[in-house]
Amino acid sequence: MGLLSKFMNALIGEPSVSKTATQPGPRLARQNVPKPTQQQTTQRKSTAQSCQTQQLTQPSQSSHLARSSYRAQTQTTARDTSVTTNRSRAQSHANSQPAQKLMPQPLLPADQIARARNIIGKIEKHDLNDEQISAIAGAGHNTLVLAGAGTGKTTTIVGYIAWLLNTGTATPEEILVLSFTKASADEMSSRITQSTGKVIRACTFHSLGLEICRSSTIANRPIIDGHTSNNVVRNAFEYLLEHNVSYRLLAFKLMSQQLLDKYSAAARLENFQLPTDDYAFNQYRQNLIDTTQTIIQHMRSNNIDTTGMQALNERYGGKNIGRNREMLQLIEPLYHAYVQNFATNNGIDFPGMIVDAISCVNNGSYRHPYKYVLIDEYQDMSRPRYELIRALRLQHDFSLFCVGDDWQSIYRFAGSDLHLILDFDRIWHAWGPTRMFQITTTRRFRQSLIDASGAFVMRDTNLYVKHLNNPSDKKDYSLKALGGHTEEERFNVIVEQLRKLPKTASVLLLGRYRSDINLMIRCDQSGLFSIDQSTGNIRFLEKPDMDIRFMTAHASKGLQRDFVFLLCCSGGLKGFPSTIPEEPLLGLLLPEVERCPHAEERRLFYVAMTRCKKKLFFIVDQTRPSRFMYELHSKICPNIFRGVKLPPQCPNCGEALSLRHNRNDPNRSFYGCTGFPNCRYTQQAK
Repeated sequence: MGLLSKFMNALIGEPSVSKTATQPGPRLARQNVPKPTQQQTTQRKSTAQSCQTQQLTQPSQSSHLARSSYRAQTQTTARDTSVTTNRSRAQSHANSQPAQKLMPQPLLPADQIARARNIIGKIEKHDLNDEQISAIAGAGHNTLVLAGAGTGKTTTIVGYIAWLLNTGTATPEEILVLSFTKASADEMSSRITQSTGKVIRACTFHSLGLEICRSSTIANRPIIDGHTSNNVVRNAFEYLLEHNVSYRLLAFKLMSQQLLDKYSAAARLENFQLPTDDYAFNQYRQNLIDTTQTIIQHMRSNNIDTTGMQALNERYGGKNIGRNREMLQLIEPLYHAYVQNFATNNGIDFPGMIVDAISCVNNGSYRHPYKYVLIDEYQDMSRPRYELIRALRLQHDFSLFCVGDDWQSIYRFAGSDLHLILDFDRIWHAWGPTRMFQITTTRRFRQSLIDASGAFVMRDTNLYVKHLNNPSDKKDYSLKALGGHTEEERFNVIVEQLRKLPKTASVLLLGRYRSDINLMIRCDQSGLFSIDQSTGNIRFLEKPDMDIRFMTAHASKGLQRDFVFLLCCSGGLKGFPSTIPEEPLLGLLLPEVERCPHAEERRLFYVAMTRCKKKLFFIVDQTRPSRFMYELHSKICPNIFRGVKLPPQCPNCGEALSLRHNRNDPNRSFYGCTGFPNCRYTQQAK
């Protein structure tokens, strides 16, 4: 269960401003809910009257989500501001009521759409479609636009800005656009300027946070970049591992019981030499360092120190409370080294940058000028980012226009909270009614892929129902499964298929992990490919003009290519879905794991499926297929599996069953689950 999960009790009304606490550490609190100020109420009325005079909006259909209640809320402070967080209890799920989702607003009448289209004009040399126009001209004070893959999210944002400028509703200085990466923010800024001729502030949340910090009382503090901070943590860990016996033994225990058993006697010696020639030790050590760095970054971004983490663990650690205590013992000196590094330099670290910005907004040292704030990729919102937007609105209210796709929420490991988009109206209703629009027309990929990917992702019924469509009525065959029992067989079917594609085609090879490129590296005995592992660029020597790249499914979000090969359609720990267990202590800092099994992995698989424009190839491990392959095969698109036979599936855990033989009686065969040792299911072979 995650610390930053659904926090709905605190958000039934307008959230309160965080207060400064004098003593760090956790305490239980019930959040008081202030009412909007008179200035905010007046501004909302003014906005509503403006919309009425334009006669281009429909009445709002505000609805409240009947979410289950959530119990405890933990408030922890680290420096001069507090970020309130709360978590749900497992018992609350038993009494949960079905969620009442927002209903999308209907299209505006044709005459209003025509008038609005004339006001907006062409965006990037094209007219916006009726769905986009309705979302723009029908926007309210809180607006959520759910736009499916390839439906023109960025174009809609550019169109909304053109609408605000051309109607005289806002000046360029009164509009702020927020995105999640510098590349996307820069692209957004360029596209806005090209279409409107105006310069609009488009930046990342961290860039906004830095601007707030530098324009306030802490203006001169330098930035401590993530690379430097990670090195501080790594160096502190390596020093303690080498020089502190008790710390060394604790680290070995947290790495692996096998490593502890192997080295515990020698590790007690003061002159112990680290076994750097031991592959397992190096792998576990690196994983422990990476995990520790991630936990510290999430602690900083959520403004919680080790004392607060100890309290959280004692309250919510459950069966992992012992493991978490040991992890905190390991992390505590590293966390202090991390904090001491930027404190000594009076610096600002990236994870704490938004926390500092919230403090500056709350204490009045920064005043924002914005009347309209637009957020792209809203499904990637995290709790700290939400807290910053909330603080800005409490200071001086503005209209909020958010565009995103709940089907593509794939960054929980970075703090993204799906419930910020699923419960959008509940979270923001105190600032006024919410309107939700959907944009469902896409030309990126074909209808067969639209239908298959949509049916696949919507097996998670917690998501919003969307019916994407492609205006083209051409029949297409956009999906195909290619199988092999060995790596060599799967490599060969990829090569065979590449030879059939156009010589100038653009191709994307997608893996769940970066290591999935090893399929191409290990099996290329004939030197058919030139692979640059640092960039992912691949050159197929038989077709040198073919544009081929490898990347992970996460990295591919937002991209598109003619043809896509999903390399990792297998089961197991590093399969798809991944079943690598999460470090329990990290789980306390992340949004709650969803009840639908493999929910985020399902959305990640959907993102991977929807990167192609022409044809998608599933490279299936026929010895141990992904459970997603069984789902596609039996319930969604069985016709694409011609010639690809799947083994029986375990009814307990969903992994594949493998045929095995009885040592004592060769004639008596049975199927055993490949999910061993967690699943020991067997069945007699017929």
